[in-house]
Amino acid sequence: MREAKYRFARKTCSKELITEMTNRDSHNLRPFFTHTLIKTLQGGTLINLIATIGQGRKRLLEDIKKTQKRHVKILSADIVKYKNNYKGLIQILWQQADNNGKSPTELQELILRLKKTGQHIIILLYNFDELLNNAYLDKKFDVHFFNPLNSLKHQSKISLLCVTTQPHDQYLMFIKDNKPCYSGLNLEKKRLPKLTHDEIKLELKSRDLSLSRNELSQITWAVFSHAEPYHLLDFFSYKIKNKEDENVEISQRIKMWINQYQKEHHPITTSHVTAFNQFLNIREMGKGIKKRQTLVMLFLKSLKFFGHLFTQKRVKGYTNKRTT
Repeated sequence: MREAKYRFARKTCSKELITEMTNRDSHNLRPFFTHTLIKTLQGGTLINLIATIGQGRKRLLEDIKKTQKRHVKILSADIVKYKNNYKGLIQILWQQADNNGKSPTELQELILRLKKTGQHIIILLYNFDELLNNAYLDKKFDVHFFNPLNSLKHQSKISLLCVTTQPHDQYLMFIKDNKPCYSGLNLEKKRLPKLTHDEIKLELKSRDLSLSRNELSQITWAVFSHAEPYHLLDFFSYKIKNKEDENVEISQRIKMWINQYQKEHHPITTSHVTAFNQFLNIREMGKGIKKRQTLVMLFLKSLKFFGHLFTQKRVKGYTNKRTT
């Protein structure tokens, strides 16, 4: 019911809200969703933001940090950088809190010291799924990390946003003697909404690309139709700013650039084989888990492994659509 109300509000009020919030927030990519999400976080909620790659996940976090208010402190970290460096994660979060003195060494200690500041704290953890379905982490990422993280639900002034590609409870965790179990984190799930046509057009206009009305229309449609819209928008912007293929008609340029994007971002490489082999190793370690759960894990990994094939088919479908 809540999601239906959100979609209705976004559809009926988006133009007015986008205009108003753009002026106030120096242009957020998803003005309405960003505004709503920040208000929810300020209420002390723990959120699992779910979005696949290419949707503008990192941009959303940047927009949240950009709108930071005086009484709210926003701390962020990309788990890709810290999955093998627990101490470094605690240190980087502590440094962003503008606190002097020796950095805490445990998450529980960090939480207690942040609580003493009296500020409202929002913690943003990007690529949080690097800590899930992964048996090769810093060993400090165990119950002494996940339990304090879960305890934040009792802290009214500390909020948490974890970004994952799938719902957190569909992953396995390896926190007790490297034995797999499902996530026990108490996070409210929110899916990142698809970029709207108006949001894409406004973003393109904000980049000063000197596009004609026809070019803006065709590029907006191409981005909107793509499986990875924000990444493609960045890719197009780079091409246009560097005046690449500017003598080629816009519809042909779009086809060329989409093909180039696919080759650069979704090649079939040995990394796919390596990833699958790593999965097989993890699966071997999880023999003690129920058979049905193991099959779910295999299915999720298979989606990641073969996902680029689906993306390629969707991209090819664009060339057959109208561009008006």
